[in-house]
Amino acid sequence: MGHYRLGDIPKTQSWTNVVASVTGARRSGAGTGGLSGTSVAGIAEQTLDAAQAGLDRAIEDAGFRYTFFLLTQIVLAARASNWQEALRDLGIHLEDESGIFDFTAEVQDVIDDHVLRRGESTDVSEMAQQAAGAALAALAGSESRTLFGSGSAELQDAVRTLSTKTGFSRLGQHFFGNFMSRFLNFYLSRVTAGRVGGDRLRQVGELTRFNQSLDDHCHQSARIVRDFCGQWYSKTEFQQGISLENTSGFMAVALRKLRDELERQKEGA
Repeated sequence: MGHYRLGDIPKTQSWTNVVASVTGARRSGAGTGGLSGTSVAGIAEQTLDAAQAGLDRAIEDAGFRYTFFLLTQIVLAARASNWQEALRDLGIHLEDESGIFDFTAEVQDVIDDHVLRRGESTDVSEMAQQAAGAALAALAGSESRTLFGSGSAELQDAVRTLSTKTGFSRLGQHFFGNFMSRFLNFYLSRVTAGRVGGDRLRQVGELTRFNQSLDDHCHQSARIVRDFCGQWYSKTEFQQGISLENTSGFMAVALRKLRDELERQKEGA
């Protein structure tokens, strides 16, 4: 471990059950981890309390805002007749034979350079950086012919599919789902540190299952910002063009929506 709601959002499982999978306990009664259902619920609520406060602080994180802004510029660059030149203007350098791994590595480097030049590297910006790379790899990689040696032209075609309103909605959900997975993991690991053995997951061979459970839960939760991402992206680009400044305003609203979703989940913890 590290770190316009549209009605009820279907979940693969409740947040409390996700927490139970890391503690090794069941929701009711004592589990293999020696924690009662009440203890699990307490850990779940403490984690959401801490994460909600953390999201309030994340609104001001410059690296987080820049990362999402860069995603908007990358998908818009895919519409250009000269994709590689458009990417170079962003600091991303691709060769004709570059594939998805080369691409995501370049994106990570650009974000690194941005935050380091400003002395603003934080846990939040690192989580955002990882979330962006994972979102591009999952969506653009799946559209490319192969993950190895697909080439810059095929990669451009894949990224261009994310430059529409619908495509950017998908990218936004993946980004925020990835970010929330890392964010909740970050706080959950600290809440459980004093109550559950640090190597608990490795002992019972549950790390992969837990991570998948957490990812599924967070990607479902991120549906609250899916349409919001696409609508903002499409409207803003058409009316005034997307800038770091108006991206920052969008991110503040999106994070508050995620914070409200954590508050809703807390009611069932």
